[in-house]
Amino acid sequence: MAQVHYAGLKRPDSAAEFGRWSVPGLVDLREWDGEFVVRVESTAQTYMLSALAGEALKAMLGGAAYVDEIAARVFSSCGPDNSATATLVATFADSMFDSKSLLTVLNELQALGLAQASLS
Repeated sequence: MAQVHYAGLKRPDSAAEFGRWSVPGLVDLREWDGEFVVRVESTAQTYMLSALAGEALKAMLGGAAYVDEIAARVFSSCGPDNSATATLVATFADSMFDSKSLLTVLNELQALGLAQASLS
């Protein structure tokens, strides 16, 4: 598998093993001054998300994507002074799969029922 480049990031050959991430149901996502509040329609649960988690969720609303594709969507939708972009740059500085990475955020969203991974 060739490496694909997105916004200065490159997908390792093993990225596909993490699957494509998506939002499993209907959510209502609102942003106020860099903070995100999301309401899950099926459970009527409401959550406050960090800037990075909110931007990642917003990116997944654009369709299922690999981790690096989500990162590229976050980069492309955020300005240079956006806190989500700053966090993403910092977390990707060492390794995409570091404990502080976007993958960790996606796993936290999954635990809340806001994201799901599919290997297909």
